[in-house]
Amino acid sequence: MKTKKKQVRKAILKKREKKIDTIAYGKLDIMWFFQWLKLAVDMEGQSLDFGKFTNWDDGETTTRKGRYDEKEKVVTISKRVLKSNKKKIVVGGIGLSAINLNELKRLPKIMSMTKREIFQHFNKWFVKNKHLFEDYSVRFIDYKNKMIESDDYFTVQIPKSIDRRKIDNQIDLLMTGLKLKTPGGKKREITFIRGVQKDVMQKQWDVFKYRTVDKLENSRIAKRVGYQTGEILKIKGGKTQTQGVRAVQKSYASAKCIILNVAKGIFPKSTIE
Repeated sequence: MKTKKKQVRKAILKKREKKIDTIAYGKLDIMWFFQWLKLAVDMEGQSLDFGKFTNWDDGETTTRKGRYDEKEKVVTISKRVLKSNKKKIVVGGIGLSAINLNELKRLPKIMSMTKREIFQHFNKWFVKNKHLFEDYSVRFIDYKNKMIESDDYFTVQIPKSIDRRKIDNQIDLLMTGLKLKTPGGKKREITFIRGVQKDVMQKQWDVFKYRTVDKLENSRIAKRVGYQTGEILKIKGGKTQTQGVRAVQKSYASAKCIILNVAKGIFPKSTIE
């Protein structure tokens, strides 16, 4: 038992930062979360159009004579109406409660940032919010500004002047009778519903930018993002469409879904209910 304890302590103190962080996601995955969330914040209040859908609307009410000389009866004739399917971007919810959204609002619009600027802003944001993507773990805090203001942590201050044996004894004494949550309790604040497919997500991001910022045609976008083009596909209604154009349309629709979902703290989901 003593050997195991020494090995654990040696592992803890091995790194300079002396932290026992356990981040479940890669930094690039978290960067994608940051990008889409920032985009949702920039677009809050706007509506995304998902095309038109058929709805049966109650039309005129008329009086008809019943069959076989029955009494007249009132009937309502329904009409087929095409309605626009728009969804408004509303940022918030339980999944984002731990994130300072006002801080994101104060940053420049992400679609006007260069890749380098996005990376720089993300790195600063990541330092402040890294703990949201961690499983809860013991932390070594060497500066007050690194402390997490949360009821899920308690703080122990250790004078540098006392020796290691006294520290161990006093911590053991401190922990006696301390009420802690049961193992397997609270987990990380932000949870991804699945892994990030980085190549697919890059194309969805580029397609959305080319469509909304650069206003390019689908055929030009398809070539820029590397979609295979040329083959003619059959679509609904007996119509045909070029392969690359169809891929761009699907990616654009997926990007709009990602924005709506990340605004609720759900990521990376590319469909809507």
